[in-house]
Amino acid sequence: MKLEKVDLHGLSLEEAREKTRGNLNWCIKNEVEVLDIIHGKGHHSSRNFSVIKKEIRKMLSEEPSLKESGYRVVPGESDFPVALTFDEGHTLVVMRGLEKEYIGGKKQQEKNQRIYSSEGKKKRKEQKSINAEKRKKSR
Repeated sequence: MKLEKVDLHGLSLEEAREKTRGNLNWCIKNEVEVLDIIHGKGHHSSRNFSVIKKEIRKMLSEEPSLKESGYRVVPGESDFPVALTFDEGHTLVVMRGLEKEYIGGKKQQEKNQRIYSSEGKKKRKEQKSINAEKRKKSR
């Protein structure tokens, strides 16, 4: 899976928009499958709110070239498999149809499928219960 990243930390809002547009156009032209836009969560902002995240997501939702070229905007905090290793500090621009794919090479994808499958979730939940019981007994 072709993955490109663009980091917007330390940029003004206008610089962030310009950099995102440039990278977006390049990714569409070169058929990159996933563009990871790293805008941050806003923790370092004076208002503790990510203005750039809000504005970049708004810009992307209004971008006609995304829909025309077969891309979709996926927030990093979404439950789509493509976003499972990300958080609200990221926005992904994903080629349509790949939202349900895991990012990484074959080994990483297989590992993620095991971890995030319903069976994997069940095993993690069981292990948490076992660990909780061990902690209770040791007190």
